[in-house]
Amino acid sequence: MIKTSIAKRIGALALIVAGLLSAVLGPAGENTASWRWLGLFLLLLGVYFLLGQRASSEQRAEAAQQHATTPPLKWYQSPILWVPIVGAIVFLVALALQS
Repeated sequence: MIKTSIAKRIGALALIVAGLLSAVLGPAGENTASWRWLGLFLLLLGVYFLLGQRASSEQRAEAAQQHATTPPLKWYQSPILWVPIVGAIVFLVALALQS
């Protein structure tokens, strides 16, 4: 059974994704401003619901205990290092396939 807090978070994330998609991928034509405004509204609504959720004391205690038992990342495990490298590789592959 899904907990209600998890369902609320998933719903808020779904609103954010729907807002982004409708803002960016509006239908082709002359009047796309209404789709962009709708997307912006959905995006802001999803962010509002996501930030408005409070963690229970049990969730905070569990997160603190998990944080205390989890070892820190090594430098080579950091996403700050790998995301730009993967982005550069994808860019180079796209450039190679384009020509």
